[in-house]
Amino acid sequence: MKMNRKSRGFVVGMGVVAGFFAITALASSVFGASDKLRVSNCYIGGAILPLWMAKDAGFYERQRLDVEQIWIQGNPATAALIAGEIDLLYCIPHNTISAIAGGADLVFVASIYNRMQYRIVAAPGIDKIEQLRGKVVGVARLHDVAHFYLRLALKRFGMSDRDVQMAAVGGQNDRILALKNGRVAATIVNPANALVLETWGFKTILDIDSLNFPVIGNAVATRRALLKERRSVVVRFVRALAASMRKIQDDPDLSKKVLARNLRLQDKAIIEENYRFNSGKNLESFPTLPLDGLRYAIDSLASTVPSAKNLKPEGLVDLTILGDAAKTAP
Repeated sequence: MKMNRKSRGFVVGMGVVAGFFAITALASSVFGASDKLRVSNCYIGGAILPLWMAKDAGFYERQRLDVEQIWIQGNPATAALIAGEIDLLYCIPHNTISAIAGGADLVFVASIYNRMQYRIVAAPGIDKIEQLRGKVVGVARLHDVAHFYLRLALKRFGMSDRDVQMAAVGGQNDRILALKNGRVAATIVNPANALVLETWGFKTILDIDSLNFPVIGNAVATRRALLKERRSVVVRFVRALAASMRKIQDDPDLSKKVLARNLRLQDKAIIEENYRFNSGKNLESFPTLPLDGLRYAIDSLASTVPSAKNLKPEGLVDLTILGDAAKTAP
């Protein structure tokens, strides 16, 4: 039976389509399909840049990862990790440590920005930290991490939190408003917000990072059960983060664009400041896990989470993930 030209064209076309799907299937079997990961960051700020850059620059894709990035604020993010609603959590470690102290089977595999990126900003007329005696100082919450490091800073200058009046006024925007309205004489904010306050006539009286306290910064945590089942996926995630960190250092222009878009910034000076304190000396060359900083984090919880006193930094981490991530990818 002879086919007309139209029929032969249809058969040839179907053959091409079939061949395309065959090649696609072969490629998936040879190179491996992307592994899905649900990753949460527990706040929005410049220190999320490594996650944003890893997505934008294609480093997840190069590691055969399909990453869904989700913003879940504060304590609910840790609860979501415990419940299995997310696979990895990128956040300051204190809520996770509290959960571990309460019996949660979580573990840290990496951390980034292990520096104390806070500044104490005061009202006009206050030029040094000693002048805060008897005055009201705004923090987010009593006994949180910022409060802990503020107490350490006061101690370095021969003072304690009994020499000032600590006021829990909320997040950084709330603390800025409290300082502007005169509710507090000083507050503790990140460098970008300190810059904004300085343009309004307030003064940075202490860069806490200059005191060189041991710090563990934004840490990546997961469930031990997931790590056992999907170890190679977690290793590849850390590799993607490492590539992102190098890109941040090597490509300031792209980094600033990513920051501006995700933080909805337009002021060039604030964009520059955000990039400055999320790159350079503030950004490690490779993810790490400083145990001395983890010890400080544990100690900072002792007054509100008594069971944290029993924790050992070495028992909260899996350092082998960093070792495997540092090896050349197969």
